[in-house]
Amino acid sequence: MRIARAVKHFRAGEKVKLAIIDADEQTRRMQEAVAHRAYAIFESRGSAGWHELEDWRQAESDLITPLCCGQMTVGDNLWIGADIAALQEGTIEVWIAPRKITVCGMPCVDKMDDNRKHLGPRPDEEMIFHVRDLTVEIDPFHVTAKVNGPSLEILLKKAQAKLRDIAHASAV
Repeated sequence: MRIARAVKHFRAGEKVKLAIIDADEQTRRMQEAVAHRAYAIFESRGSAGWHELEDWRQAESDLITPLCCGQMTVGDNLWIGADIAALQEGTIEVWIAPRKITVCGMPCVDKMDDNRKHLGPRPDEEMIFHVRDLTVEIDPFHVTAKVNGPSLEILLKKAQAKLRDIAHASAV
């Protein structure tokens, strides 16, 4: 009997790249990655036709998933905590738009799904994307993100709070 030991994640101080990218551009970049993956799946089938939709859907499920996270409002801020254990250290990017956030990075090699190997190799340079549509509008210029163990903590300032502060200052 083999006993597996829990692996602790010490990713403190890891750099996270923040980029303000509008929602349409985020979608375009993800669709481009999906197209490349779908073509790789097509080639792994021996370039057999009539599976285009199946290949596309498989590519989407390989690369794009909802951002599974905890979310809470703290004053005029929105706090999001997300699991990033499946992403390689040093490859994490957060794309911010007023109503959409995408966390992306390279997948950890040991986290790859063995059940998908029959669909062809996943190139090492392929990013995976975790997407979350936001229920409130945020100010993309006031975002902070930090790695805390296997989690990514993102603090987003609500756009409404900024407008309320401007209205209050002009009333005085």
